[in-house]
Amino acid sequence: MSLLNNLQQLCIEKGVSIAVAESCTAGLIASKLTSLPGSSSFFKGGVVAYQNEIKTKILGVRQSIIDEKTEVSVEVVNQMAKSVLEKFDANFAIATTGYAGPAGGTNKNPIGTVFIAIASVVGVVVSRFVFLGDRQSVVNQASESALSLLYTEIKKQ
Repeated sequence: MSLLNNLQQLCIEKGVSIAVAESCTAGLIASKLTSLPGSSSFFKGGVVAYQNEIKTKILGVRQSIIDEKTEVSVEVVNQMAKSVLEKFDANFAIATTGYAGPAGGTNKNPIGTVFIAIASVVGVVVSRFVFLGDRQSVVNQASESALSLLYTEIKKQ
């Protein structure tokens, strides 16, 4: 069985709901989650917060955090995940932010750097990845990693 099938089955068995706040993955996680019939039983929806203005106005990420840490940081993805969890009244939330390329990146966080947060009532777990490949490859790897992290967190609770 695929990760998506396993994740769907786990969500239904545990009666949990999911919401997403995607930046660099631009809705791919939501698309994958809704690719299976019956996904409306656990997937609530999400926000594609591609520009910082959406991160601040819709998701409540503090501009001062973006200014100090950049939009690709632990602090920003943490706030994105907490906010979408609360706004969608979900049990779990995924948030992503990163530099998919070919432009962007810093010395500290080069192109391919993606932060993924999984939020729940228990708290927020943030992971940092540096994926290799072109833009689409980075986005695909980020979405698959996010779904895998989500699956692991749901299994724990």
